[in-house]
Amino acid sequence: QRAAALVLAALVSASAATPVDETASEDASPWRFRLAPYAWLTSTSGSIGAGPLSTDAGVDSPTILSNLQIGAMFVAEVAYDRWSLENDLIYARFQSSKATPGANFGELQGTLYELFWTSYLGYRVIETDRFTLDLQAGFRLVSMGLELELTPGTSPGLSRYYDRTWIDPVVGLRTRTYLTDWLFVPLRGDVGGFGANSQFTWQAFAGLGVQISRWAALIAGYRTLGYNYDQANFEYNVNTHGPLLGFEISF
Repeated sequence: QRAAALVLAALVSASAATPVDETASEDASPWRFRLAPYAWLTSTSGSIGAGPLSTDAGVDSPTILSNLQIGAMFVAEVAYDRWSLENDLIYARFQSSKATPGANFGELQGTLYELFWTSYLGYRVIETDRFTLDLQAGFRLVSMGLELELTPGTSPGLSRYYDRTWIDPVVGLRTRTYLTDWLFVPLRGDVGGFGANSQFTWQAFAGLGVQISRWAALIAGYRTLGYNYDQANFEYNVNTHGPLLGFEISF
């Protein structure tokens, strides 16, 4: 009995002296959060039209940057166990002006507002140390506003404002493959529309990521977002594409 008491006392002392592994308890939490601001250097191709009028939407990156006034792009995600809710938000405002022929008006000034919001509910079907695969379904909202103003010349000025907002269902998937402990390949894609509003919408992204710390990563890649929309005398058949650079914080 005395020997058993001594063994028990030794075990209790050892337990008390062993520090608590707080990291392990944190890792055991089913909650995950991710915030990823990014910059997308875009070019566009396709056409935009209203009523009987249509124009080429092909614009290169330098022109888009020179007309950009405000831009904000980020991804925010909250996940619990295998379920996730991810939101991707893009907002931009562009402004351009050009002289008009004749003396009736001074300049034609245009301001374009764009909002793209994609929201996914996801379920992780595969999760290993080196690979994850999530199936996702949700919607993509597009809201556009165009303000046109003719500044006064010999005639009084004129202004017009046009706007259009629509929502499309989308389904997709995303994967992340770790090549090493610090190097990974993120891939994702979705398709949608199906005639609900757009005839078709799609996007694809392929990149390379570097895990610079336990909580942070840098990601570079190429992204394309396409739309085929023609409703109520408004046409938006545009592909937006270009390199992307993002900074991801996960905890």
